[in-house]
Amino acid sequence: MVLGGTGYVGRHVCEAFAGLGHDVLAVGRDPTKAAPGVPFAALGQPEELYDLLPAAGPQVVVNAAGGVWEVSDEEMVGANVSLVEHLLAATGRLGDRPRLVHLGSAHEYGATPHGAGTSESVPTRPLTAYGRAKLRATRLVCDAFDSGQLDGTVLRLSNVLGPTAPRTSLLGAVVARLREAEESGRPAVLTLNAPRAYRDFVDARDVTAAVVAAAAGPARPASRPAPRVVNVGGGDPVPVRLVMERLIDISGAPAEIVEQAPAELTRDNGDWQQLDISTARDTLGWVPRRTLAQSLVWAWEAGRPRPLPAHRARAGFERESSPLRHSPQDEEGH
Repeated sequence: MVLGGTGYVGRHVCEAFAGLGHDVLAVGRDPTKAAPGVPFAALGQPEELYDLLPAAGPQVVVNAAGGVWEVSDEEMVGANVSLVEHLLAATGRLGDRPRLVHLGSAHEYGATPHGAGTSESVPTRPLTAYGRAKLRATRLVCDAFDSGQLDGTVLRLSNVLGPTAPRTSLLGAVVARLREAEESGRPAVLTLNAPRAYRDFVDARDVTAAVVAAAAGPARPASRPAPRVVNVGGGDPVPVRLVMERLIDISGAPAEIVEQAPAELTRDNGDWQQLDISTARDTLGWVPRRTLAQSLVWAWEAGRPRPLPAHRARAGFERESSPLRHSPQDEEGH
């Protein structure tokens, strides 16, 4: 069962499990957004989980639900905290309780020193309503793990790259404006609100691989306790401006980048974000496989009426020539 199974990340998770031959139930609000061939169950209010969970009887629940972009603080708490409260209460009533994979966020950490990688042991000091709501949900889930109510893992995701990103996200907004520019021939104006910001990016396909691994349980010696929280990211800091420039190059659309300092904090974590992903490697056997270039080409190509020209896909975007190439154990992929 995938809560938020019709959302940006949740849909990719559903497709990954279905592709491996598992029975999958996408839980959400809009059946038209469910992945093809994946059964759908409507969830209008969190209280409906008390009936839905025993009826479905899932072995694994992936919580990919949660308000992220441009919602009120109250809606943020409802989508990220209230849902988890009802989920935990509903699973507590089950005889056979499912394994829970809860998708958290790197924004739970808050600002980190420039040049420093962020491990799971770093103190959490989120700067925004989004980060605070995600952290509250993570703490509720970890309390349930520690009490023995449930078993599972929290995956703290960095910025996920892939097709169908919401237009209110950085990736979705840039792709949408470049498509408009491509069609109209008029240059797109892309606003960069954090000119000096570095972010950690990970491919949605790599995220789904981490979710599948977490659903199966940690690949660790029995004598070692399972980590409750695991970072999932590319493992490298990438300038946000470079991501925008890469997308412009991939699209071939006319565009200019306009730098603008933000008036207030929204989802930013300061100027630096880099996740230490060694715990995921050591306990889940997971590393990201896709390069930044592969992720951006994939995000751009999705939904195009024609294939990306071969010369554009090749020019400067092969892994061998990419300046953002990583070592084999840390190849970036969301």
